[in-house]
Amino acid sequence: MTILACVCLLLPGMAWWVWLGQRQEDPIFTFAQTVGISLAMIPLLALAGFVTGLRFSVALIVILLLACLLLVVGGLIRHGFWLPRRYRLHLVIGLAAFGSVVAWRLYQARDLLLPNWVDSQHHFLIIKTILESGGVPQDLMPYLPMPFYYHFGNHAVTALFTAVSNLPIGQAMLVLGQVLNAAVGLSVYALGKTLWRNWRPALAAALLVSFATRMPAYYLSWGRYTLLTGLALLPLAMGQAINLVRGKQRWVSALTLALLTAGLLLTHYFAALLLAVFIVLLALGTLLHDLRHLPKVWIGASAALNSVLAGVLLAAPWLWRVAQFTPSNPGIDARWPESIEAVLTGGNADYIWKLLGPASNHWLLLPAGLGLLFALCKRHTLSFGVWSLTLALMALPWGLTLSPFRSDHFAIVLFIPIALLTGGLFWWCTRQAERLLKQRWVGTLLLVLLVLGWCAWGFSDAQDVANPTTVLATEADLAALDWITENTPPEARFFINTTYWQGGVYRGVDGGGWLLPYTGRWSLVPTIFYGFSPDADWTGELRGWGEAASQVSTCSEDFWNLVEEAELDWVYLRKGVGSLQPEGLVGCPGVEEVYEDGEVWVYKIER
Repeated sequence: MTILACVCLLLPGMAWWVWLGQRQEDPIFTFAQTVGISLAMIPLLALAGFVTGLRFSVALIVILLLACLLLVVGGLIRHGFWLPRRYRLHLVIGLAAFGSVVAWRLYQARDLLLPNWVDSQHHFLIIKTILESGGVPQDLMPYLPMPFYYHFGNHAVTALFTAVSNLPIGQAMLVLGQVLNAAVGLSVYALGKTLWRNWRPALAAALLVSFATRMPAYYLSWGRYTLLTGLALLPLAMGQAINLVRGKQRWVSALTLALLTAGLLLTHYFAALLLAVFIVLLALGTLLHDLRHLPKVWIGASAALNSVLAGVLLAAPWLWRVAQFTPSNPGIDARWPESIEAVLTGGNADYIWKLLGPASNHWLLLPAGLGLLFALCKRHTLSFGVWSLTLALMALPWGLTLSPFRSDHFAIVLFIPIALLTGGLFWWCTRQAERLLKQRWVGTLLLVLLVLGWCAWGFSDAQDVANPTTVLATEADLAALDWITENTPPEARFFINTTYWQGGVYRGVDGGGWLLPYTGRWSLVPTIFYGFSPDADWTGELRGWGEAASQVSTCSEDFWNLVEEAELDWVYLRKGVGSLQPEGLVGCPGVEEVYEDGEVWVYKIER
């Protein structure tokens, strides 16, 4: 059922390909585009349902999937897409390679019971609300009294996958999230093929992303599946923009870029910003490079700009909603070091360097830097080189920043230009070796050895990529959450241990943070998503409770004041985590232990 659900997710993209795709296209490129089109069309359909008030029942989902299937079959018959033998062979090889990457990603998540870290909790809650409401909701009631205006592309796709596969939401998030992690390598291949006009450097880059670079594999530790979905779309949109500028398949590329842009805007705002920066640089680079033939080059540049604008218009209903509820506006900030020493030691330089690691990735910066110089010297890669340099500068702890995005946000996406620039340099070097030795096999062998050697180096560091400190729900937590679901009333309100997160928001420190999304029971910190509420008074009240809970260690007066203010009637504790421990509740009148398994305690409060 899981495999069938993945196939169902691909049906919109397959329908697009059989009617608008090219028969002789690289099959791996085609598969990458199929994935991207599906990831864009599903949230667009969800947005259409939101705008029109249409709810997606099981019957309607089946009808839509059958319609896509009929389009696929009809397109194959109508256009005679009987694939040549060589094409089929390459497709099988490509799918097998992609399957190996998926298996590797799933292996990396083998020990997880629920997605990691704090963002996963509100992603789970959003997906749950979408499933219960039959589409994108107006608000998050009955769980949180706040309007919903978050980017929802990944949530819509995961909700559909959950419904078709019949997996629990947490497991569906993990499985599909790791498949999307593997799909980023596909998208990098597609962009590399467009940039370098050869499959060899593109494949080298895809392999580096899949097996050598720490990112995006480490996204598993953070549960950053929304950004992963955006990064699966971003390289595809960049490639279509390049095709438009070059005049290749102009009207098809224009439609594809508009669709991918709209999907990206609905999926992740930071990834959409990266696309906007690239489009501007691509248009400027195209125009400035050939001023003598300005009318001719303007056609390609304007086509890319107009397609992106069309994508913005498709997503405009949701963007307008976001603008209405977003409590803060984006801006440009500047941070400058006070001394030369501060450049290396101040800010978050150590953290940025750690994100770019480990050692195998640090050494990868050397060929990537040389590849950047190579890209800046070539007309057809100049814009990509400037875009890569811009991202690298924005990742520095000092300089200009685009709030609310931080330098570490840029650092964790640098793997895309690093892999592509390294693949391009490796390919160029091996071609020079071929010319000097006049033996083609020498260059191929060198490229294979370089890429596989670096992959083996990175592979050894990535087997246990999930950071244990980001695992909030253990097996004991999951058992306790299941017990709570079966043995407590839906209106139960829990005290949980908390700690400071960021932006004045407090988070749960253990499985208690999963109470609201997993069981539907309210907890003292109902995921960190309450910080997105435009209701400042309500948010301030929750922040105050979260701060108070982080300082409670016994059933003192502060504890009982918090119980009364927040109307709490249950307590959730895990041994060794948080300020309040079971020893602090021993002998407390009105607090009765009702569940204990050696690691997790649940108490009933008689107020």
